[in-house]
Amino acid sequence: MNDKFERWFLEMDTFLENLDNGFKAMNVGSLDVAELNGKMYSTIKGSEYTQSFANPAFADFMLGGGYGKLCSFMSYEAYSLIGYKFDKKSSLMEPFLNMYQDIRTLYETGKLTYDTFHNRIYRYLYESCEIFYEDRIRDMIVPRESAARRIVTKDGLGDVTYLYKYGEYITDTEIKTARFLNLLSQEKIDKMAEVFVMGYKKGFETTGRPFEKKKSVGIIYKVGFERLVKAEIEAFKALGLETALYRTPRSAVIRQSSKRNGFHGAVANYQADYDHARDALFFMDEKLKDKKLKAVRKAYEKYAAEADVYGGPAVMETFGEVPFDYKESKFVLTPADAQIRLGTSFMAEAASIANEYVKGEERSFTIIAYPTPDIGEDFKEIFAETVKLNTLDSDIYMNIQQKMIDVLNRSRSVIIVGAGENETYLTINLFRPQDPSTQENFENCVADVNIPLGEVFTSPRLEGTTGLLNVSRVFLSGFEYKDLKVEFKDGFVSGYSCSNFDDDKKGREYFKKNVLFDHDTLPMGEFAIGTNTVAYMMARKYNIEHLMPILIAEKTGPHFALGDTCYSHGEDVRVFNQNGREIIAKDNEVSVLRKTDPGKAYFNCHTDITIPYEEIGSLSAIGDDGEETEIIRSGRFVLPGTELLNEAFETNG
Repeated sequence: MNDKFERWFLEMDTFLENLDNGFKAMNVGSLDVAELNGKMYSTIKGSEYTQSFANPAFADFMLGGGYGKLCSFMSYEAYSLIGYKFDKKSSLMEPFLNMYQDIRTLYETGKLTYDTFHNRIYRYLYESCEIFYEDRIRDMIVPRESAARRIVTKDGLGDVTYLYKYGEYITDTEIKTARFLNLLSQEKIDKMAEVFVMGYKKGFETTGRPFEKKKSVGIIYKVGFERLVKAEIEAFKALGLETALYRTPRSAVIRQSSKRNGFHGAVANYQADYDHARDALFFMDEKLKDKKLKAVRKAYEKYAAEADVYGGPAVMETFGEVPFDYKESKFVLTPADAQIRLGTSFMAEAASIANEYVKGEERSFTIIAYPTPDIGEDFKEIFAETVKLNTLDSDIYMNIQQKMIDVLNRSRSVIIVGAGENETYLTINLFRPQDPSTQENFENCVADVNIPLGEVFTSPRLEGTTGLLNVSRVFLSGFEYKDLKVEFKDGFVSGYSCSNFDDDKKGREYFKKNVLFDHDTLPMGEFAIGTNTVAYMMARKYNIEHLMPILIAEKTGPHFALGDTCYSHGEDVRVFNQNGREIIAKDNEVSVLRKTDPGKAYFNCHTDITIPYEEIGSLSAIGDDGEETEIIRSGRFVLPGTELLNEAFETNG
């Protein structure tokens, strides 16, 4: 017997025992729920991860020979059992538990080799994908009774021990958030819910989508916000919509990234999530891809009627968490290039299947963000200012932004030049309205799907969109980039670098993995001018620029999205600005391929990169005659009619 393998089995058995104890504690009302919650995550949280088999480096040190990586996969995958245990979904626990027992038997009978180990994991991913995808898709689009729904709507939220009933990892942040929300008046809670829910409804109204047809909505939130979620459920119900609450996916069978796409607690270990982000890709082949696609289609077909009346997600993001300094590890499961291509192809084809049933031209969404106590001692003040930010006067911004659109509507391009050490020099080629009296090329974005308000945006023409985008420091989906430079040629990324690492190659790999999502290149799907100077100055006032979510950060300067356009899968829906003019710039040279070659039309990603105002030397619209009209100069708005936006600089500067 190999004592090191025995240690892995002991760690796994201890985890399963802690899981049982944690679950039983909630059922009997144990006073030790906090301690037992911590024990369930004991081999992954904090510094304990360094000595855990869930850590690929430690597992490799202990077992080597490829076994370490496979054991590490198993140890991390085991954490997906927690959610299924607390949701009482034993059928989704059985595939993993059977695999674990089979591996133990192979070891005890002397038949455990790297190949038999690898093949058993592959069989787990292959054979269980059908039940996993059916469960996931049903949870997303079918409102029904669930553990989460009972917590939010039926439990008393005054005693914050309810937080442990999810089985999610709970820290002081979730406890403090729940206690803070419990102190707010019902009037304030209801107002916050109203802003969120009415923004969702406006998303349908402004795009002419059939809101009256919809019967359900999914709410995504972080644990601790239950009092607000409860008010949102009631507000949606008043509009005729039932709500679905679903857990973020954790199993490699269905997990596509480390992004939280469902309700979730604290992240037990960001590095662990990063280390295991590509685990499933390591086992990907054509056979598995085909099986997964069939599973996705079968699930949507089973719930086709429910999918047809599902309106889309309503997302509450949070911000304030200190960005994590991710480390690259050579011991992680590393997929081959061919496997990565299969993974990106699967995501595109799965999204296409989903769009057949939850039709892009009929669905919408809304997103809002609130700070958590992680943001520091000014949490209460920042929370209050964020609530005000989410309720800025739409009419004022709509009128100011229309001044910009009037100029952009008769322009052939926009040129952005950086200030000081910022090396940005970028030409954005614009689509031109055939009839400017009835058409416009930029959408006037106020408070609907993206809250807070404050931007005008377009899908640029790719041909002729060329140059260098540079920003000194930016956080994209929680990943920091220093001195980021992205080069464009005819709208596509042609080069990129950042100074995060001494080795330039590592910087490029970091960007490709986390922004390009393993694509060789991506098009510029969006160009926008953010106008929310109030948000910008709030971030500067509290020195939290590095903590702001993209949702708010994108409103605080010009931004450029890599990936799909803002109208992805809904390009044929007629969209109008508030003045009745139709927006014509919804397609680009890639998305239009949906008509002839759908497999090449979408990338299923969209990442905004914002240049803050102080790094902008000039942003100018260029007319057909070459005449230049400045919109921003030296970080300030100079176009006549937009000067009011500068008041925030003066008031808070």
